Amino acid sequence: MNTKQQRSLQSFRRVQGWFAAHVELLRAAPSPVAAFLAQLGEIVARIESNATQQDAQHRLSTRSSTDATLRRTAVIEAMRPIAQIARTLRGSVLGISAISTMPGNADNERLVTAASSMVENASIFTTALIEHGLQPDCIETLRTAAAALKSSVDARGLAKASGVGASEGLRPDITQGKKLVSRIDASLLPQLRNDSTMLASWRNAKRVTTKGVVGTIPTLAVAVPSTTPPATTAVPAVHAA
Repeated sequence: MNTKQQRSLQSFRRVQGWFAAHVELLRAAPSPVAAFLAQLGEIVARIESNATQQDAQHRLSTRSSTDATLRRTAVIEAMRPIAQIARTLRGSVLGISAISTMPGNADNERLVTAASSMVENASIFTTALIEHGLQPDCIETLRTAAAALKSSVDARGLAKASGVGASEGLRPDITQGKKLVSRIDASLLPQLRNDSTMLASWRNAKRVTTKGVVGTIPTLAVAVPSTTPPATTAVPAVHAA
């Protein structure tokens, strides 16, 4: 949710709050105003839901939030001994060269493809690989590791797609919210035209700020007691006769 969208949402919530504080004006307003305000409430709820979804999915789609790094390491560690044994058997086992090389610095998607290819080709040479020192489940270990990495890649992609969907959902709701506020404004202005104080309050509530506004707390004048002693009335001296 970008800054402009956030400020529009804040404007919509201020409109809701303004009417909550001036229920008598809502009752006196033309009947469609209440319907517009109800629609605005639904839009605010959707915007907030989409904003939450957008943020949550963005976090899930980041590389640091996934286990792809661990999954990638597991795939490489499962591929390496197969390729290593296959290299020692080149020339003695026909066709084993197909599983004798590592994919290099491939991205996760290509690594999954290379691992899946190795699983398919290595199944032909299971007996030879086991006879030359690999674990009996070496191919199944690689299959499982490749599937786990693929799931991690897919989950990240799905999170990205969900985040984009939430972002797209924000735009029409922001636009519709602005239209509703404009309709409410048009209906309310004749009612507030002769009340400058309330009109100023309404205009401030509905406006969409162009930049952040820092609130200020008014300073109250506090009377400070004087430390100067009060003046005393001089009493004339009485002289003895």
